[in-house]
Amino acid sequence: MKIYSFMASLKWPASFQGKIFLVCFVSTHVPLLSLLAFFVVRSELGASLPVLGVATLATLLGTGLAFAAMAAMMEPIRRSGRALSDYLAQGDFPDLPTDYTDEAGQLMSNVQRAVATIDRQVGRLADVALSDDMTGVRNRRWLNEYGIPMFEDYRKAGKGFGLLVIDLDQFKSINDTYGHAVGDQVILATADVIGENIRATDHLVRTGGDEFCVLMPSASSSEVAMVAERLRRAAGQSSGAAGLDHQVTVSIGAANLRRQDQGFLDTYRRADTFLYKAKQGGRNNAAIAS
Repeated sequence: MKIYSFMASLKWPASFQGKIFLVCFVSTHVPLLSLLAFFVVRSELGASLPVLGVATLATLLGTGLAFAAMAAMMEPIRRSGRALSDYLAQGDFPDLPTDYTDEAGQLMSNVQRAVATIDRQVGRLADVALSDDMTGVRNRRWLNEYGIPMFEDYRKAGKGFGLLVIDLDQFKSINDTYGHAVGDQVILATADVIGENIRATDHLVRTGGDEFCVLMPSASSSEVAMVAERLRRAAGQSSGAAGLDHQVTVSIGAANLRRQDQGFLDTYRRADTFLYKAKQGGRNNAAIAS
């Protein structure tokens, strides 16, 4: 690294490619300068001018070809640098060739593999950060970072959007009677049942201990009501999956995005209000905001 450190300390040329060109220029002109010095020492400079002219022309031509070849040979380094910069700045995945075996080819191949490995690990970490530890469904962080912005996009575009707020009935009683381990199994089973009975385009989020919500992009009011009722009826399957003789039921509040809604909270509060009405109506109920 000593020679590189010395060259890097030079203020001119500033670029790595320029420094390589400087080395090449000096190296290719050593023979010409040596020949010139030889003729000067022997006092034969005048007679040797044709020879020096040919040597100078050949040296300049060779230098130009060397510079062009070196610029082309620098392309793997430039591509590797751009690939890393674009990935770090914008998340653009590179497409570097990986079938070359020399040092420059290995650099491109290693950059490609390294970015692919980092991208996979980042994706896994993102999934973990945005998923509920117990059930594996989306969590509040996902709701805040992706769910609500998605809702706002639909609202601004004037598209339909439905929302379900779901709460397990008398869940505290299940915990008190059967223990928290069984309560956890009920939550897991309920998440599975909900996931199996919503549309493929819907998003299930666990918002609290025994509370869930379902985001339903482009859903009509009839679709929201149909899914809500289907979930209410299917909730009892959680009992068998958790090994309970106690009937598991849920209460559901449902609402659709309205034109006058100013944001996600307006729709959510309306669904939550109807969840409370479902509870007041005797639980095991789905209350739909009209």
